[in-house]
Amino acid sequence: MLEQIVIRQPQLHDAARIGLAHSIAADEAYGYYFPHDWMLRRNTPSKRTEQWTELLAEPLPEGHQRRVLIAEAGEQVVGFGIFGTARDHDAPLPLELHRLYVLSAAYGTGLSDRLLTELVPGNTAHYLWVMEENTRAIAFYRKRGYLPDGAVQHLPNIANLPKIRMVWTPSYGDAAYSRGWSEPGSGS
Repeated sequence: MLEQIVIRQPQLHDAARIGLAHSIAADEAYGYYFPHDWMLRRNTPSKRTEQWTELLAEPLPEGHQRRVLIAEAGEQVVGFGIFGTARDHDAPLPLELHRLYVLSAAYGTGLSDRLLTELVPGNTAHYLWVMEENTRAIAFYRKRGYLPDGAVQHLPNIANLPKIRMVWTPSYGDAAYSRGWSEPGSGS
């Protein structure tokens, strides 16, 4: 399957397909512990399509950078990621991996690694947030040299669930990158 997957920058007309994939991926990653009513209201293909339409249409603020990639198997979006300028006012580093999702149908194919490699310029220090209960994603990032830095945020609009911050820098991430990766699953 992996050799048939194309990774590219999305266009505005891709928003509905990305929205559908985002809804599915979020349900696969969080559906077992996010509140059911929140998922029904906020994690619908139409809500996700609105988010992606806005993201793909909005101009980037001056001095900001953002790289958005999607992975397609034929007409189906099976993964996506966003990397760019940190969104937090107290960010530990200037760059952040905003999102990295792969549908469960692509688990074990190496797609998460491919997306991560294409999103993040080599040896670029950055951080990410991952839900504390998303043990699959945490294991994925740990294996690649990301370490929790102790920061925790609680999401008041999602049952006050905690997410943790993980950081990657060349000083402790290179060893994981140079060993090569075998994918345990999806990302954040």
